[in-house]
Amino acid sequence: MGFLDHTTNNVIIDAVLTERGRELLSQNNGSFQIDSFSFGDDEVDYSNIVKYGLAMGKEKIEKNTPIFEAQTNENLALKYNNITLNNNNLRILYIPYLKKYGDTATTAIELDFTNSTNYFKNIQVLSTLSSNSGQTEIDSNLVDSSFSVKMNNLILKRYSDGSEQNDYLDLDENNIASYLIDGTDASNSSYDEAAVTLTGRQLLSFQVGLSFTTSRVSLSTFQKFGSVSNGKYVINTQVEITGRSSGSRIILPIRIIGPNAV
Repeated sequence: MGFLDHTTNNVIIDAVLTERGRELLSQNNGSFQIDSFSFGDDEVDYSNIVKYGLAMGKEKIEKNTPIFEAQTNENLALKYNNITLNNNNLRILYIPYLKKYGDTATTAIELDFTNSTNYFKNIQVLSTLSSNSGQTEIDSNLVDSSFSVKMNNLILKRYSDGSEQNDYLDLDENNIASYLIDGTDASNSSYDEAAVTLTGRQLLSFQVGLSFTTSRVSLSTFQKFGSVSNGKYVINTQVEITGRSSGSRIILPIRIIGPNAV
């Protein structure tokens, strides 16, 4: 849903089905069931509060924030969804964030179509708090025990022990596959810069690799989705990871090196 501001005192709700919703409705087999909803604040710029202070920043947000209309692409809607907590008296000072862990944490993940030993990679992502927060525990309401992982199914697959997996929960009409992957407790491990123990910290570990199923990743795929760099085809794509409890999100760039350009 979105809100339509008619520049009057009336704000009209605009409710539309996403592309995936219309696809399920068209099947007319009972698979279209609405059992929950979520709100988001994608359009809000909270840096106004930091810049102008709480009172004036809040006023600027209320008066100057444009209102988004309903978004029909489910992969673009609700990038920053609001969180529901079961304790109304709870005051959260810090929400966990996701960060890529490893030696190449700040660089794109590179896969090589032409190298039989480099077509999939291990990925580790932490749900953690900044070492500057001074906190030693993530609130139990925000512990990410599982993660949503999305990727382009035409190009990428989740791997396990070096083998392609087709265990996605959903595949939409844009060929975006959604996986649900459990995390592991990393409370007592020194993953962060300050090497502190942080109760509730979670580690997501999984493999991502090229999709060779039915020869999807082929020369024609690189010609369609890629560009030419240093005489080779290159596809730039991404993997999107969201913590199921905190709503925190990280997008990991994937760079796929293909065959020589022809």
